[in-house]
Amino acid sequence: MGEIVLKNVTKKFGNNTVIQNLNLTIKDGSFTVLVGPSGCGKTTLLRMIAGIGPQTSGTVSIDGRDISEVAPGDRGVAMVFQNYAIYPTMSVYENIEFGLKNNHIPKDQRKKLVDDACEKVGLQELKDRQPNALSGGQRQRVALARAIVKQPSVFLMDEPLSNLDAKLRVQMRVELIELHHKLKTTFVYVTHDQIEAMSMADTIVLMNDGKIMQMDSPRKLYRDPDNLFAARFIGSPAMNIRKFGKEEYILGFRPEKGIISTQEPQGCYRTSGTVVAKEDLGSEIHYSVRDMYDDVSVIRSEEDDITVGEKVWIGAKPENIYLFGNDQLRIREDDPRYPDLCRQVLALQ
Repeated sequence: MGEIVLKNVTKKFGNNTVIQNLNLTIKDGSFTVLVGPSGCGKTTLLRMIAGIGPQTSGTVSIDGRDISEVAPGDRGVAMVFQNYAIYPTMSVYENIEFGLKNNHIPKDQRKKLVDDACEKVGLQELKDRQPNALSGGQRQRVALARAIVKQPSVFLMDEPLSNLDAKLRVQMRVELIELHHKLKTTFVYVTHDQIEAMSMADTIVLMNDGKIMQMDSPRKLYRDPDNLFAARFIGSPAMNIRKFGKEEYILGFRPEKGIISTQEPQGCYRTSGTVVAKEDLGSEIHYSVRDMYDDVSVIRSEEDDITVGEKVWIGAKPENIYLFGNDQLRIREDDPRYPDLCRQVLALQ
């Protein structure tokens, strides 16, 4: 069991408050990803759970047990770092066994634990190899196996794939998802990469400036953002936005829901501009259009004869428009301001 509860947690470095009065519950058995820009507090939060960077105030609990004053090695967690920290003079087997040896686990039990861990991460044939004979992905598996043999209730991972090339990162993402299903324990994973977050998590905790901006499933976070930060951070290219009205309301639409045409569209938000870039990615085409306000991205799945330098109309249908107040919070359909704001949007040029 591995439910994690952080209650009124604050973390200070000297006079600098990085996280203040944060409350978070991570469900037992979930694959929860902490995501956000560099410096948002996600790694600090992970280190507080691990006990290697304890909170200044507040409590951290695992399965109802307050571990705020518990030493890192006694918390029932295992951490996988960005730097794998593999001992270069030890074989794969010896690296995985090392922690068990230090804890005086009997030899026959150590062998079973190491063999089971190697089987789970696909290292059975590599146990006798030295680290310098391993690829980046294999070294990552050694780090994972070393965490598995501890039989923790919680796995903590701090950007473990960032040192791998793009192709290997995709492969390792799949392997981590499979490993989570095998182990059925709580995974807490830190990344700044929204693709990793969206593809791996069942729950995403989106952070910025030490605050939780939204906590939801990947699908809900993408389709139903609570605020402008969430709407813009999730999705690539980022959501197009434009300010309008005296109160500086904000409208937004995702590039894949955008309209691009040489003819003025009707019954929708629209503006005109010039195509400044056209990227054919095979499965889709990305257009960058410069209007009088900003550059706007539009994605189309089919080829057309629109060219760079051409004057075009761009826009979005009403059902694909997101609205935000000047406080950057989402304005939804049940808000009394919504109907009038929709009319203003459709009148914009």
